[in-house]
Amino acid sequence: MAHGFQVDWVLVHVRTVRRIGAVVALLLLATALLILGYNHVNPSPERRAGRAIDEAEHARRQVMAAGLPDSRQGEVRQADGELAAARGAFSERRYPDAESLARGATDRFASLLGTRAGESDGVGHFFTIEGRIQVQRAGSAQWENAQQRMAVFNGDFVKSGRDGTAEILFIDGSLYRMEPNSLLEIHHQRKADTAPGAVRMVVGRINVYTADAPSKVTTDTTETEIQRESSVALDVAEDDKGTRIAAYKGSARVRGRDGKEVVVSERELVAATADGSLSGTRRIPDPPLLMEPANNASFELAKDHVIHLQWRRRSPRARVHLQVSRSQRFGEETRDIDADGLRSDSARLQAITAGTYFWRLATVEPDDVRSEWSAVRRFRIFASDRQSLLEDHTPPELEINPPQQLGRLFIVRGHTEPGAAVTINGEFVEVDGEGRFDKTVELTEDGWNDIVFAAVDPSGNRTERRERVFVEGVY
Repeated sequence: MAHGFQVDWVLVHVRTVRRIGAVVALLLLATALLILGYNHVNPSPERRAGRAIDEAEHARRQVMAAGLPDSRQGEVRQADGELAAARGAFSERRYPDAESLARGATDRFASLLGTRAGESDGVGHFFTIEGRIQVQRAGSAQWENAQQRMAVFNGDFVKSGRDGTAEILFIDGSLYRMEPNSLLEIHHQRKADTAPGAVRMVVGRINVYTADAPSKVTTDTTETEIQRESSVALDVAEDDKGTRIAAYKGSARVRGRDGKEVVVSERELVAATADGSLSGTRRIPDPPLLMEPANNASFELAKDHVIHLQWRRRSPRARVHLQVSRSQRFGEETRDIDADGLRSDSARLQAITAGTYFWRLATVEPDDVRSEWSAVRRFRIFASDRQSLLEDHTPPELEINPPQQLGRLFIVRGHTEPGAAVTINGEFVEVDGEGRFDKTVELTEDGWNDIVFAAVDPSGNRTERRERVFVEGVY
């Protein structure tokens, strides 16, 4: 008999043992499934970064097997560099940076997958250009001046000067309007039915108009997916890279560097700090309502020494930002008045020099939340001794091409006599020296709409044309 031990025998029915074992096994299986489900839905930053790198490497293998032309190798090197940076950040345990870099590399590789030998039409083209716009091709260190209708390719950098603005129309129907002092990089999808086209914004401001496909804009701190049929503006500050995203129509989903997401609905904005953290959404105020003078008003320099501008503020607590310029681009070199602290509903301008002037307004709330700019109005100051002695009663010619529809956006082109001023739905359009003009028009009302074109020559003669178009509602 063994010493130091006492053994008691207990009889248990074998069927009971099996039942207990089955229950324990089910509990263990359920616990394991819960843990796996939680880790799948809420992976750790390290796991998310690892997955993102795996996806980028898979996309790279597909690109290497696709046989791209030599002209696209610069883009391949850029994507490889971003993937290498992601691996480096992962090894240093900077997992959010690694994930962001890897997703950027995946976007580049995915864009390259649509490029095949013999394709040279790019992923979009410059629709309009005003002022100084330059392009740096992928893999090149040289900048060249952009031209209207010039194609843009993945990996290209585009920058605007102090008075430069441009509209880039992509093949998926999205339109990017680039403001002065901006820099962006193209890595857009070639096919609209694969994934949202993407542009990386470095600094400045862009306005994005989407049609039947969403579009994506990335910055150093945010990733913004703009939904279809939307109008969204993005600002990246030059000093601290803080970002503001404002949705004027439709909506956008904004993701910060920490993975948190905010949905920005119509007439809302969200701000991201330099570290990528997102603020709550804020309501965007409406711009002031312009009252006087009417569009295309004329003033005689010898008689009208003071010109009165009148508007209606949306809130008595809000300030008004007024700009008056000799160009409808409102660039730094052509702005005569730039006052952002007006607290009244009017301003008095002293007429000094004859010429054509443009003015616009924006609302600025006490916490510095701004509206978009109002519609632009134009007035003319003339010197009586410079008026033509010959009377002209002939209206200017005005020819309109059939509008090209992209969802709620319509691309319109036309021709008038040189020197005439052209408006489309009340907004002035830049006319070149030969009388040609083109513009994108956004219509917000469902159903049938009229696009109204008007041309006014220096003698005040007016010609008007209308194009009736149909906008299908989104349900």
